[in-house]
Amino acid sequence: MQSTIDSLKGIARLDIAIADIDGKVLATTFQEDRDVSEMVVSFAALSGGFSGSRRLPVFKIFDEHQLEYVLIAHGDTDDVYGRKACRITDSDSFSGIP
Repeated sequence: MQSTIDSLKGIARLDIAIADIDGKVLATTFQEDRDVSEMVVSFAALSGGFSGSRRLPVFKIFDEHQLEYVLIAHGDTDDVYGRKACRITDSDSFSGIP
């Protein structure tokens, strides 16, 4: 998983972290702070697929319609919300994350 997000960082030009729904960070390209875990757990309980602040937007990642991971994007506002980023909705599903 770490090599996958390292590659994504090179493409997207922003830092990324993947956490499980219990808030445990599984892979990251930035030094997360202790508030990330609490934010992930709170976000996982929400019904929407996207949330977070302008500084740390978070996205839900589903496998077979089951919430498995949370992606945290970290970068300046233009990188995260500009043309370099895409929005993942809760109707999207992903599988096979290495």
